[in-house]
Amino acid sequence: MRLKDEVEVDEAYVPVGQKGERQARPSRRGGGRRRGRATGRKKPFFTLVERRSRRALFIAKDDASSKTVEDMLLRRVERESTIYTDEFRSYGRVSELGYEHFKVKHSEHFYAIGPVHVNNAESRNWHLRAFLFFKRGISALFADFYALAASAFVRPYAESPLVSCHWIVEVMTHTY
Repeated sequence: MRLKDEVEVDEAYVPVGQKGERQARPSRRGGGRRRGRATGRKKPFFTLVERRSRRALFIAKDDASSKTVEDMLLRRVERESTIYTDEFRSYGRVSELGYEHFKVKHSEHFYAIGPVHVNNAESRNWHLRAFLFFKRGISALFADFYALAASAFVRPYAESPLVSCHWIVEVMTHTY
């Protein structure tokens, strides 16, 4: 499945662990404090939203490097589409891949300048977290499955139930 036209891309870091695996030692209460984003036990989930159809796709990756973003976009978004992102460093080379690229500068407190925003993708990130909340943690081994399941879960909010059933089948048949 490939998205086209105007696509918003955003990333969300989701805590993952060894759910279902035997723990070598008990975890500390509070999990310890870390500086910054504390991505040691988190995995990036990329959110791609097609603006016209409101189709959302979640993709779990091992890292958020520019090479990972490049590979993901080339596989999931048609060339010559318009990509909207925030100013995350890994999105720096998007325009070199054959896409028209617009950035929102959250650091300067800009969240929408006309059509340039990633609000739809950030909203879907909230739905992703709501979907994963009831799972009480996810295993790092099954993060791809949870990403696809979340894509199917978010779909009924955007369209009618019959169309969302077709979306579920399409998402499940395009697993990799």
